[in-house]
Amino acid sequence: GPPDAFDPASRPDFRLQYPYFPAVPKPILGAINGACAGLGMVMALYTDIRFASDAAVFTTAFSRRGLIAEHGISWLLPRIVGMANAADLLYSARRVDAAEALRIGLVNRVFPAASFRDEVTAYARMLASEVSPRSLAVMKRELWNSPFQSLSEAIVDANADMALSLKSEDFKEGVAHFLEKRPARFTGR
Repeated sequence: GPPDAFDPASRPDFRLQYPYFPAVPKPILGAINGACAGLGMVMALYTDIRFASDAAVFTTAFSRRGLIAEHGISWLLPRIVGMANAADLLYSARRVDAAEALRIGLVNRVFPAASFRDEVTAYARMLASEVSPRSLAVMKRELWNSPFQSLSEAIVDANADMALSLKSEDFKEGVAHFLEKRPARFTGR
């Protein structure tokens, strides 16, 4: 079975060899600071948020090696960059620089290579210290489950999740730290 780090309620789809990042209840940030190709591209696509340095270069590579879109990226890539961009990236296996990757939505932000590590670390620290880990875990599950649901199913699940959130320690802390104008001390419960 999955390691303890996995959400026990995660979909079986996310318990396979490469697409397991969605089953990890913490956000997984992709930090791409160089070449991102083939299996590296697959791994990057399964991260929740992707940051690139201005030195990053992306390629699917498969078609130029006589291979196919592996590990489910023919399902995932169009959801990230749209069908036509996914077809372009997969069919041509051309190289895409960080600016184009940002323009088509392959990455969320691009930072100068010189400050890349500091920028990504600052974002990770912000998530770790300023937001509820419980909220992050629930929202991550909701986001990754939504492609498999109808709108009404997503709403029913979100309503149930919200009812539990309103009873959580993190909700009480979220209100308290806001009213008391102090840093949050979330527990994840």
